Amino acid sequence: MRETDLERMNIVITGHVDHGKSTLVGRLLADTQSLPEGKLQAMQDMCKKNGRVFEYAFLLDALEDEQKQGITIDSARIFFKSLRREYIIIDAPGHIEFLRNMLSGASRADGAILVIDALEGVAENSRRHGLLLSLLGISQVVVAVNKLDALHYDEKAFTAICEEYGAYLETLKVRPMSFVPISAREGKNITIRAQEMPWYTGGTILEALDRFYKPSEDKWAFFAMPVQDVYRFSDDNDQRRIYAGTVVSGEIREGDAVLFLPSEKTSRIKTIEAWNAPPKSVARTHDAVGFTLADDIYVRPGEVMLRRSQDAPLRVSVRIKANLIWLGERPLTEDRSYLFKLGSAKVEARLECIERFLGDRTEDGPYKELRRHDCGQVVLHLSRPIALTSFYDNQTLGRFVMVDAYNAAGCGIILDIQDAPVALGASGKHHFEEELFDLLHRHFPDRF
Repeated sequence: MRETDLERMNIVITGHVDHGKSTLVGRLLADTQSLPEGKLQAMQDMCKKNGRVFEYAFLLDALEDEQKQGITIDSARIFFKSLRREYIIIDAPGHIEFLRNMLSGASRADGAILVIDALEGVAENSRRHGLLLSLLGISQVVVAVNKLDALHYDEKAFTAICEEYGAYLETLKVRPMSFVPISAREGKNITIRAQEMPWYTGGTILEALDRFYKPSEDKWAFFAMPVQDVYRFSDDNDQRRIYAGTVVSGEIREGDAVLFLPSEKTSRIKTIEAWNAPPKSVARTHDAVGFTLADDIYVRPGEVMLRRSQDAPLRVSVRIKANLIWLGERPLTEDRSYLFKLGSAKVEARLECIERFLGDRTEDGPYKELRRHDCGQVVLHLSRPIALTSFYDNQTLGRFVMVDAYNAAGCGIILDIQDAPVALGASGKHHFEEELFDLLHRHFPDRF
């Protein structure tokens, strides 16, 4: 295989501050010969001249400084490569105050390396970052237990961290593909297996990454599109009503029967419309499209359009169990309402209870609030029914954001959809809007 034919994969490296992320990246750069020519020697010479001890973390800092100055070539952006593929590294900040940045960076990743300092053990941010990976649906994870050289490559210390952190990740349904004992500073088990750890029979960090696979672009078989808006054009006698949105999974064709949730309205696709593009007969995942239907029906933005002939795991409800991380300045409490955003749906939501705290709080439960940077398993109650699914059935329709006073304050994933009585006010309003639309459409068909 030619080098230009190598597959590319985005990898996020995360972990608590000072657990050795930058050193690990620097080692991967150096040990895979992925640095610009002469960069390693120049950095070593500069440290010697200034009387500083050379650290592999300096390589990452130097490349980032060059990138900011606009002089870095492509080899600095594609951080390192193996015989199988090229890896683009996303270095996520480890400090607790930069969790938002970590979320933004990791959202582009196909896999992750989570670094834990063997001396410090599983830190609170190690837990938070594990939760964030689960929120983002990153299922390909390798845990690097670093700085084992400081413990004389003690197998028991490595095993204890594997058991403790593995048990925690299991509660999040994150199952690491491997735990690797390493010393990033000494280059042990990074690209070459370490003789100092004969008790470890697994692969190196690079071998673990090469076992990752590129996720399918269309992971979920069923068709789903949250309705972003419904457009009506009146120029040139254009009477089309276009139901627009972005397809989040599956595909659909002209003539297919469709179902909208939660309204349960049905129709059939007449045409597929695209902006500034040739006509198409099929719409697939990631397509931003519009549809005209055989029947003019009233649906509101936020509903989900499905293909009727499929078995889609969506349910209509107002009550969910979720894993949630709270980043708002004010705590999440039971006595306030928040804006809940999922797909194109926006509804008010309230905290019903906190079932479990996903962290290291010392006080006894039950917990009545989640403070900034807290993670918990919660039950939320929505003000009206919307179409929902478990995160494990569809990541887009199972991941949500909560807004407090116009600020994004929390994000989470739906674990389970629970039955709850639907408020009469919500359903009554919904039927009133439907009846009003039908009445206006009968009397003014050219306008509604």
